[in-house]
Amino acid sequence: MPICKRDGFDLNQKEDKNVTFHDNDQVFCCYLTKRIFRDYDNYFRHVMVINSTVWQCEATGKDSLTFEEARKSERAARKKMEQFKHSLRAPVLLVVEHACQSAVNTLNLLVAKFLRKRYFIGEEVTVVGKKNTTYKVVGINMDQTIPEPSNGIYEDTDTLVYRLQALKGDATTEIDVPFNQLRRTRLEFNMENLGMFIKSNVTRVDGLLRPKADAYKQYVTDIGVNFSTIFIGKMPRYSPSKIKKPDVKKQSTLNKFIVTDEQTVAKSKAKAKADAKSLAEEMERVRLEKQVRLAQMEREKAEKKAQLLERVNIECDSLLSKTDDLERSDQKLLPRYHQIVTFLPERMLGDAFMMREFMHTYAGLLSGIEVFRQNISFYEMTRALTAREIAGPLSDILLVLLGTVFDLQKEEEEECSVTYVDRISQHSEPFRSMSQAAQCHYYSKRHFSFKVNELPLDALTLSEVLRLHLLGSGAVVNEKAERWRVMYRNGYSSKEDPGLELRLQHAHILRALKNQPVYQLKFRDIMHLIRCLMSQILTYSGTINLIEERLEQTAKAKQELRSLISNENKRIAAVEVNKKKLNQTHQQAIGGVEPAKREAMVDKLNKSIAELHSQSEHQHRKHEQQLLQLHSQLFNFLVYLGMDRCYRKYYVLESMPGIFVEHSTDSLDTCLEQPPLNKSQSEIRHQAQLPKNRKDLRIYLLKLYGDDDKRTRRSNKQSLENKENQEHRLNGTVEHMEVDADPPTAPTQFELMMCSGDKRNCIVHDPKNSQRQRWSYIYKPEEIDDLIRGLNPNGLRESELLQELSVMRSLIEQHVKTCPTDVLQLEGEAMRKKFLATMHAETNRKYGEANFGVPEGTDLNEVMRLHLVDRLLQFETDIYTGDLGRLKVKDMEKWRNDLLTGHYDPQGKVQWGPGGKLEDEVANGSTDNESHEDHAEGADEEKDGALLGKYAKKAYRDPGHSLVASADEEPSADSEDEDEEEALPSETEIPSEVHNMASALLQVEQAIGKRFLKEPYGMKKWDPKQEALKLACESRLHQWEVSLMASTSFAQVFLHFNVLHDCIQWRRSTNKSLCKVCRRGSDPEKMLLCDECNGGTHMFCMKPKLRSVPEGNWYCKECIKDLGLKNAQNEKDKNQAAAKKKRKFIVEEDDEPEEDEEEEDDNDNDEGEEEQEEEDEEETADDNKSEASSRTSVKLNGRPARGLRTSLRGKRLTSKEIDEEINGDAQSSEAGDEASLVDNEEEEDSEEEKVCQSCFYDGSEIRCVRCSLYYHLECAHLKRPPRSEFVCKKCKNSETQRPRRRHSHMNGDNDDDGGDQDEPQAKRSRSSRTSMRLSLDKSARQSNGNNNNNSSTNNNNHRRSGRRTNESNLPLNSAALYDLLEQIMKHKAAWPFLRPVLTSEVPDYHQIIKTPMDLAKIKSKLNMGAYQLNEEVLSDIQLVFKNCDMYNVEGNEIYDAGCQLERFVMDCCKEMQLPFKPSDMNEAEAAAC
Repeated sequence: MPICKRDGFDLNQKEDKNVTFHDNDQVFCCYLTKRIFRDYDNYFRHVMVINSTVWQCEATGKDSLTFEEARKSERAARKKMEQFKHSLRAPVLLVVEHACQSAVNTLNLLVAKFLRKRYFIGEEVTVVGKKNTTYKVVGINMDQTIPEPSNGIYEDTDTLVYRLQALKGDATTEIDVPFNQLRRTRLEFNMENLGMFIKSNVTRVDGLLRPKADAYKQYVTDIGVNFSTIFIGKMPRYSPSKIKKPDVKKQSTLNKFIVTDEQTVAKSKAKAKADAKSLAEEMERVRLEKQVRLAQMEREKAEKKAQLLERVNIECDSLLSKTDDLERSDQKLLPRYHQIVTFLPERMLGDAFMMREFMHTYAGLLSGIEVFRQNISFYEMTRALTAREIAGPLSDILLVLLGTVFDLQKEEEEECSVTYVDRISQHSEPFRSMSQAAQCHYYSKRHFSFKVNELPLDALTLSEVLRLHLLGSGAVVNEKAERWRVMYRNGYSSKEDPGLELRLQHAHILRALKNQPVYQLKFRDIMHLIRCLMSQILTYSGTINLIEERLEQTAKAKQELRSLISNENKRIAAVEVNKKKLNQTHQQAIGGVEPAKREAMVDKLNKSIAELHSQSEHQHRKHEQQLLQLHSQLFNFLVYLGMDRCYRKYYVLESMPGIFVEHSTDSLDTCLEQPPLNKSQSEIRHQAQLPKNRKDLRIYLLKLYGDDDKRTRRSNKQSLENKENQEHRLNGTVEHMEVDADPPTAPTQFELMMCSGDKRNCIVHDPKNSQRQRWSYIYKPEEIDDLIRGLNPNGLRESELLQELSVMRSLIEQHVKTCPTDVLQLEGEAMRKKFLATMHAETNRKYGEANFGVPEGTDLNEVMRLHLVDRLLQFETDIYTGDLGRLKVKDMEKWRNDLLTGHYDPQGKVQWGPGGKLEDEVANGSTDNESHEDHAEGADEEKDGALLGKYAKKAYRDPGHSLVASADEEPSADSEDEDEEEALPSETEIPSEVHNMASALLQVEQAIGKRFLKEPYGMKKWDPKQEALKLACESRLHQWEVSLMASTSFAQVFLHFNVLHDCIQWRRSTNKSLCKVCRRGSDPEKMLLCDECNGGTHMFCMKPKLRSVPEGNWYCKECIKDLGLKNAQNEKDKNQAAAKKKRKFIVEEDDEPEEDEEEEDDNDNDEGEEEQEEEDEEETADDNKSEASSRTSVKLNGRPARGLRTSLRGKRLTSKEIDEEINGDAQSSEAGDEASLVDNEEEEDSEEEKVCQSCFYDGSEIRCVRCSLYYHLECAHLKRPPRSEFVCKKCKNSETQRPRRRHSHMNGDNDDDGGDQDEPQAKRSRSSRTSMRLSLDKSARQSNGNNNNNSSTNNNNHRRSGRRTNESNLPLNSAALYDLLEQIMKHKAAWPFLRPVLTSEVPDYHQIIKTPMDLAKIKSKLNMGAYQLNEEVLSDIQLVFKNCDMYNVEGNEIYDAGCQLERFVMDCCKEMQLPFKPSDMNEAEAAAC
């Protein structure tokens, strides 16, 4: 029942409760209390009290309620109390009995904590994941891994395991579930119903709260419950609180409010008036005192507030402001990284990684990077920087970088004309070196006649070309080029050239390159060269544009990444909010629902949550895909993350997965005089939990420090942890926060990677500290987590690093998970041996002959000398066997043997240079100092005479003579190489050997005929009459000789060798002679070579054909036309002209054939000129081809013999000659010449008749009755001669066309009257169609024995016309096939077939394809003259598609490309009338066509 706060509710009740009421009595009824009254005053007083707010709820203790409100509150409380779980009531009363507490709130908190950490035997619970099944606790067990408590009290109840039994189903089945998997229903246990139960069943006894006797008896005693029956162990002990004394103040009654009469009212008014007066006086006094006190309090409060704000602002500044990392005192421990241990010296790892990353990043810009398959491997990089090899990976690296620089220079020269000027504005550095750099370019033009970037570049010439390039770097250019560089190269000027910086700081490298190859330098010097070349590449406009594009792309990708992460976080938060809303809605809806419907609602909730999770997973996968796309954009080149407190730099390399940490010495500053002491790690961890926003932190600190006056004074050193723990103090006990204890000892400055103040023992500022890891790496996700936790967000450097890591963490983890730890940690001997074996296996195929087969350990200069000897001997052999010259020595074999054995003997005096300088003159020192200062770059381009007169007599001076000593030449302890090499050969030994090789090369050069040299050392077209041009070429060659004989290294000799080799017209060598008519090199025994130009012509390709080698010198028609030479055979023919006149046959006059012949002669001349132009165009390509093996030839009179010559059988004269003979006006010499010409024509007619119009071989068997052309049976697709008249396919297809003008007979009849010819046609045997595939040698022999002298002019005209107009029907139409191959290789679908298939890429390819073929091989074979017929080329093309069809499956990308390319080839061959048989891929389409 509600209880009244005041007594007197039942006082002054005149009516007795047992009074009897009769019918018709007037009464007053109160329905709320169900009472009736006779007296209205009593009724009124009753109603007034009921409606007064003097009532209190007995269950909840709420006061200031009306009677009705108190009763409603009691009913609601009673209903909630009934929901309190029945199985928890006994534990609650047991805890109340043992707690001995006096405060109700404290008791509620204590009991609630006790119940939350325990489940009791007999209690009904649910299991996570099985909410629809209810279990009963039947037992409690302790985790076996945790020992039992010594006092028997189980405080850590989270480790307990509960044995459960399902209420439904098999009662014998029991499961063990840990504490964290069990749950109670919220309605059965909460703080509200727990408080009601305690208030209803607890009473105060002697100031302490005890269970009511009836309740304790009902829930504990009667059922025999104690703590051991519902839980394991003993009841926890609680500290008893102080006894609270009961309040004995007497409560006032309600009588004064109810009882009222006139006397009492009067007294009350008088007393009230007096009291009011005294009260007013007292209040005025109190008001004044209060006013003074308030003013004092306001002043104190303002002062305290100002102090508090100042304190808060100072602490906010100290917690949030960023300062230098080494000056902070809140540093955490950083994780330890894995040290990189490889075969490379530790100080070179950074340069090696940067080089590999550079080549990987700019692979699309580097020239020749294909040699590394787009990127250099770690094994190739290790071999390059550890092995001493000539043609190893180091040479390829330098060739790629230097070749790229040259290509970029050429692109710049195409954009803007660049000329080098040797003017000097100041006589100090670097201006003096810039002026000298221009002289290096003049040196190259003077002695090599080429620019530096045009010199031949390979592994052998690399050292000298690199030296010249570096000496010429930084040269002053003309004003136009300088303005262009400022505009397009971001303000670049010559004095910023990295090569100029290398020349000034490391001049000893350039001096060393003068005498030794680059491969013999110290590896740190080699890295200086590589860094210089990479820096030069980065200065060009193409590279700058690429870098700017990638920086824009990276900035955009980072912005997208931030937006992507922000959206993902918002999405996750939205999912949690939606999930919470679903749970709240479910709890509200399930309140008064029946159990049957409750299960359906639970299922509906689970489905909604599952659908929400499914959508979230789908969106998360989409988010991960977008992250992967950003990964390729962010990590397409090196990413610099930042630096930590001790200046360690963090990189993410694209070429090498992992986060790489460099502890270099280039960012060192001075040691701190008084390094700050670090705080304890517990304080730092609590500081990390504070708000990061300044506004939130300020509010937090104001709230924390604002109540200092109400609390006990604390020590100034008390931490934030202790302040916060005061809020958790309950009844003399403290509930400790979960904070890790401090380590036993505080970390040292070394462990924190902080400055120690002593530079001799400082991990930060001492570069020689043994504990420094110059290069290390991390790659595991947990290592990245430790790094992020250890970084200080308020450090200047670490805050930037932390931000980069936080933003790109997911991408970095994806990138570094494939880190190759097997090559980065070679700590044991077994791992090092394994790495060496793998490196040898990976690189030996490409670099197995890096030192040209010379045993390992041989000095590199000796390797180059031996290889130079081999090249010289091969060079001399090619010149001698190719009839390009002969060595001017007495005993050639002795000269060769001496060169091989190393005892070189020139067998005479060696002369070189302008004026034929002798070697003795040089030995006697008859040289004066040379100067390039007067030599302008355009001098040798304007007038070669100036070169002769002004510079020819100047002495040689090396462009590196003016190098000054650099500061880094003196050895230092920090720069010593660990891999010091053996002592280099002395400078006196190397030049002597080099001088011998240079002299041998000079002798070979002087043996070459000058007419076989190309520009600039020879004429474009040899003409001995042009004396000025001849002298200019000789002067250039003399300058080449001067620099050759001044060579001091084998690389310089190789450079001169390659320059000379490239300037020889190798196409004029007899070893590479091709027929000027058919462009083929087959049948060498039937090829005549010109005694002037070595140009070859097949005897059967001449007009007329030759059957034997002519006597005396024989010259081609180009030499006869251009040089005015005459053949000896023609002179002999003139002397025999008179004797031949008697053997003439008189024939009818026919003007049209004569005109045709004249027209043919003109055409022949035109064809000769066209052939000469084609030869000039192909000259460069021919010179670059590999040297063909020399062909054997029979020589007569010093020239190769090609066959036998048949005698003439008869001659014909025209009517004009007959008239001249009758009239006697013709002189004997003229008659002889005319007879010779007619004789040649007659011989051509007799020899070349019966030529097949399909294959253009002689020996035809059938003749068309309409066009009178001859064909082989095989070419006409016939097995035997036809019994009726034969009509060719062309005549059948063009019956309605007009006959050709040149198809006329001597008698003027039509083609159908071909039977008018009286002379029979002799047949020549042709066995079968397969005879076409025989060599031209065999076909020529067949034609020699089957000639027919009886032929008409008509037939000859037909043959000549066919040879000119039907070039597509030649046995090998090289021009058409070249065009076909070019079209095929340029097609967009030709990419899989351009190069051979590598086994490393497709391991099983050669197991399936036994005859591989590719387009590059076909083109190479066509260039080398390996094909005889068109069908052979087309057969190899067909083989490419056949292999594609055999290996690939339909639908494959390469299969589709092959199908598309084959259709293109079919169309091209159809247009060119070439027979092409498609593979099975397009067989159906070919059949449809």
